[in-house]
Amino acid sequence: MSVTQNEKASRFRALHDGPGAFVIPNPWDVGSARILAGLGFQALATSSAASATALGRKEDDSRPIAISRRAG
Repeated sequence: MSVTQNEKASRFRALHDGPGAFVIPNPWDVGSARILAGLGFQALATSSAASATALGRKEDDSRPIAISRRAG
């Protein structure tokens, strides 16, 4: 069964209503995301710098990936 976007939004919103502080870490890559999820974090944020670096690009590089790879 697939979870709808509305269900995901409701679950995320509910995290803000829980007891205590809602902490949402920013993993750097897939490995750190898996570690953080394994530690019990229910949500993970994204970082534009981390996403760009994982693709071998600078954060401000707006060129499509295929063009970036050809251009070096």
